[in-house]
Amino acid sequence: MTPQSTGTFDEELAALAADLRRLRIGRGKPSYRDLIARAERSRTGIQLSMATLSDAFNGKRLVRLDTLMALVRILRSYDEFGGEIPVPGHNAPELAPWRRRWQSIAALQSGSPAGARPTAVATRAPAPAPAVSAYALRFRLVGHPGPVRHLAFPADGRQLAAAADGDAVLLWNTATGLPYKYRGRIEDLGPVAFAPDDSLMTVNNANTRSVSLWDPVLRTRRKTALERSHHEGIARLAHSPDGRLLVSVDTSGSARVWYAAGHVRVPSAVDGLPGRVTAVGFTSDGQVLALVDDGEGVRVWEVFGAQPLSAPLAGQPVDPDTAVFSPDGRVLATAGRDGSLLLRDTATGLPLAPRPAPLAGRIGALAFSPDGLLLAVAADDGAVHLVDTAGGRPAGPALTGHRQPVHAVAFSPDGALLATGSHDTTVLLYERRAAPVPAPSSAPDSGSAVGTVAARALAALAGAGRPVALPPLTWDGPLARVAFSPDGRTLAVTSSRHVLFRDTLTGRQAAEPLTDPEIVPTALLYAPDGRLFVCPATLSAVISWDPGAARVAGEPLTGHSGPVTRLARSADGRLLATAGADGSLRLWETATGTRAGGPFPGQIGDTLGVALSPDGNRLVGSYRDGTVRLWDVSDSRDPSKGQVLRGHEGPVWSAAFSPGGTVLATACEDGTVRLWHPRTGEPFGDGEPLAGHGGPVYDLAFTPDGGFLATAGADGALRLWDPAATRLLGEPLAGHSGSVSGVACSPDGSLLATVGEDGTLRRWVIGPR
Repeated sequence: MTPQSTGTFDEELAALAADLRRLRIGRGKPSYRDLIARAERSRTGIQLSMATLSDAFNGKRLVRLDTLMALVRILRSYDEFGGEIPVPGHNAPELAPWRRRWQSIAALQSGSPAGARPTAVATRAPAPAPAVSAYALRFRLVGHPGPVRHLAFPADGRQLAAAADGDAVLLWNTATGLPYKYRGRIEDLGPVAFAPDDSLMTVNNANTRSVSLWDPVLRTRRKTALERSHHEGIARLAHSPDGRLLVSVDTSGSARVWYAAGHVRVPSAVDGLPGRVTAVGFTSDGQVLALVDDGEGVRVWEVFGAQPLSAPLAGQPVDPDTAVFSPDGRVLATAGRDGSLLLRDTATGLPLAPRPAPLAGRIGALAFSPDGLLLAVAADDGAVHLVDTAGGRPAGPALTGHRQPVHAVAFSPDGALLATGSHDTTVLLYERRAAPVPAPSSAPDSGSAVGTVAARALAALAGAGRPVALPPLTWDGPLARVAFSPDGRTLAVTSSRHVLFRDTLTGRQAAEPLTDPEIVPTALLYAPDGRLFVCPATLSAVISWDPGAARVAGEPLTGHSGPVTRLARSADGRLLATAGADGSLRLWETATGTRAGGPFPGQIGDTLGVALSPDGNRLVGSYRDGTVRLWDVSDSRDPSKGQVLRGHEGPVWSAAFSPGGTVLATACEDGTVRLWHPRTGEPFGDGEPLAGHGGPVYDLAFTPDGGFLATAGADGALRLWDPAATRLLGEPLAGHSGSVSGVACSPDGSLLATVGEDGTLRRWVIGPR
């Protein structure tokens, strides 16, 4: 990678994109389509989309940390000749520079100085404490059988494991605040941790001297590790930041260090300490281990060689019983039973001054934010205190949502979430506040002041996961379909015979309407290059339309024996799928207009929907008889032999693939949505349909990251679902006075649009995805 600099956010983002392009070239320059397919074949759960790849390689936006790590892992699964090699683990050492790079750029984006890290306060004046906490409450997670003692996030931050008294571990969806459905209950003891391969580590309930590895998706036990490793039950587990090492501490205070991959002991003498080990912490490189014992206090050990690097550190808090290193390993935080807290420079062993003021009561847990700028301190007073590590001062008011002592605290790997667990049996999930909207450089007039307040209100609501309705746009007569242009700036809307173009934000006309030829209202599709595919009402053909020039662009695609009623395309736009009133489906090369496959037979006059997987290998048709037909068009033996998927009880109006191609969703007249595994044709999850609409479901759309599924139908409501958890999210979004026939999501995932028989176009801000 190119060495980091201290440029602006835009400069650093461009440099990151350039490094990604160089890495891609150095790995044989796989195509976007190859990368998406490689991710799907890797069986790692990584999902990449065409939009994500375009944004990352071209520096259009800073993608999420887990997305960047997934992309780098897939790129590194090719050798220099483009041959496939194993996908690196999510904690592979070669990923660390990319992770640090992302954190540096994210700090620039939020207004923090790039590469900022805690330093001795004596070198600079402490900054004044901010008036507002850096985190705001998002969800209160209830249902734990007893006090919550341990918390853990996986690398992508999408789940939260919470271990409570009562022999139960619950897994929560951090995007929705809902528990995941269980195929089996995880009835093990705390503590909990996520292993480098994303398996969940728990202490075996049947044998407390062993650790169980669980599949967090299937809720099934994979195997038992560290078996018979201790003479007493295991009380603490901690991974080194790179995931290579694991330390376990039993109830007698004996600590042992292991290679995490094979759970092989690292030769060590740390289990011969004079006192009982009560807390552990690793430096960022995993070479140094801090052990807190009740005989000598805090002592820093060399992992390989099992030698103490110094005498017990002087000036410790009273009865220290917890310790944690900052992510860069430069600061060691220790806390005492008397509420005292000490931040120490690990290079010199000297305390950083000034020392934070003692809290009221024992400190139960500590956690550094991923950038090392904040320290979360959980206390017996039921509050979580955020400390500015550079100045040792409070970073705003304490988080006071718990009613009893707080036992656990954890940041998500990207620092966007902060979880706290308490004796009151609840977990509170806090979300990092968005950076404030900058005030104008000069005194604003009343209009600009209102605009600033409105922007802040909109950002706050969307950031909290609450969809915000924009003013509706109305026409005379019903509207059938809606589509976003590739840049998200224009909405194309079909009326009974025409296509209208509107600016996404203002609602003003964005291009001349398409009135000649008259079109089939159910067929509407944008290509990645900005062309619009529509179907003439009087011809059995598909035409491409240039909205900017208001003219036909290219020759029509002909072949169906009746009108073309629905369209779908692959993620890269290379393939176009068409469904005709003749009951057949066909595939086309969009660049040349030549046939790429078909016809794929269905039932004449009964084809209602069509979908094409992102990689173009799977084609789906949905039919009036309640069946869904799935073809593997990459099967050169006989792709015409489709698989019939049954389960719906009525006409299936629409179908869509998730951006990663791992889920197929179908919408039916019976008021349900069903999810399927496209490779096997088996129902997704527990097989139960998504039920919640009060009538037929006519259309559906995934957000670009696959995190949300939006559905709309005859009850006039727009509903949002978590497809992974098969759960409804929030209340229905109401506004239409009749059936909703079309729904679409913007390319950046921040906006939903719906149209219906009441002649209105409605837009919903759902926040960045």
